[in-house]
Amino acid sequence: MTKLKKFYTTMSQVQLRAIAEHGEVDSWDWVPSGGESNNQIVLEWYNKYFGQYLNDTKIIDRKVLKDNELVDGGITVQLADGTILNVANFAGGYLHLNYFTNYKTFMDETAVHGKDSFLFGFSADTRSAEQNCLKRINGYICGPNENNLKNDSWGGCYVKNPTKGNVYCTRLLQINGWKVPKDYPFKF
Repeated sequence: MTKLKKFYTTMSQVQLRAIAEHGEVDSWDWVPSGGESNNQIVLEWYNKYFGQYLNDTKIIDRKVLKDNELVDGGITVQLADGTILNVANFAGGYLHLNYFTNYKTFMDETAVHGKDSFLFGFSADTRSAEQNCLKRINGYICGPNENNLKNDSWGGCYVKNPTKGNVYCTRLLQINGWKVPKDYPFKF
């Protein structure tokens, strides 16, 4: 939890520094919705808006294969404390920041959302309360109440979620003040 809170604080400060230099996030260089994005575009964006404010980082080139085809999995950065940040899903003015607290589970692809990896995001689209919440870096989703964050069949924070599973755990921890609730599905 200490790593998670530190990451959130650091990235929030990085985003504020980028806003001070480049303006609000809706004026940043985003790939339009439905537009083509690739790792090179994401890397250039990362270097412009985030990379210059993070010290002692290293880009990790990790190619991803899906159905024997090379796919763009975003860019991966090893942070100064050895943890990992993957920056991906860039098109449409929304950005995913997947934070891995454990280098080994990241490298051997055994990381579990809500235990070893935590999904953050923010959006340039601020037309609704949900998007307005995501104008700043936050847990992956802002709208659902605690019950939905725990039980949603797509991203709910429960042990055997069969779909994308557990991507709402970050937000659940965030609304709990970065403390692990008693009924949290994973032990650290």
